[in-house]
Amino acid sequence: MGMNLATNLPMDSVTVSLADAERRYKQAAESILDAYKARGPAQADPVTPCQLNAAIEQFLASGIQLERANGDNPWMGGDKISELGDYGISLLMDLSVWAQQLGLDEADSEFEEIALSFADWVMRHGGEIRTLEPIVDALARFANRARDTESLVTLTDLMTRVVHATAPAARLDLTRSYANPAWRLLNLNRAIVATRTHDLVLMEQVFDELVDYLPDAASRFFAEGMQQMDRFDYPVPVREVMGRYFDRWTRRTMH
Repeated sequence: MGMNLATNLPMDSVTVSLADAERRYKQAAESILDAYKARGPAQADPVTPCQLNAAIEQFLASGIQLERANGDNPWMGGDKISELGDYGISLLMDLSVWAQQLGLDEADSEFEEIALSFADWVMRHGGEIRTLEPIVDALARFANRARDTESLVTLTDLMTRVVHATAPAARLDLTRSYANPAWRLLNLNRAIVATRTHDLVLMEQVFDELVDYLPDAASRFFAEGMQQMDRFDYPVPVREVMGRYFDRWTRRTMH
């Protein structure tokens, strides 16, 4: 349970409109386009930042236009929303690779948080999240900045929405034999954040789903959770909840 929840999290930066995401995107993309122009194109570049930027701007324009016309009401089938959202997220991640190559780490992090805004747009319109990794990374970054109870509860709720909206295929690795590492991390991080809310009902809801989704990882989580209870001086009611799940799902596997 190693997240460092050090500073307050402005929750309006977690779930933002697509129009706000567009403004953030343009600022981040400008630095990449400038750096690429200064470096000069290479013949080996199959897809350039300029091409990716044009496609992302087209995605944003279409999404914003549809949202303004329809609000949060679904206007097309869930598959189409899922496909469109995944297209936008994939474009962002391709541009993020360019940010890394050009040494623009700050833009790379910004793209992950913008991808979370794209995912929020998908979820609000009944779609599935098909590309999970950047979403999980962004949520972990928010968790590392969260501190007060209200922020932690709101973040847990957002993580729960992501868990429920993750497409079945995105929950498994490429072999379809094991849990996708991003899916595993998402569920474990959600359990960590839920524990730090000290909200007993919320903890139980998240712990129950952790057991359903990742029974093997849940057993280890409760064992480590019991160690953290003393280390960070958790309130007695929180200790009791963790202890109950430890007794049921971890202690019994030790015999």
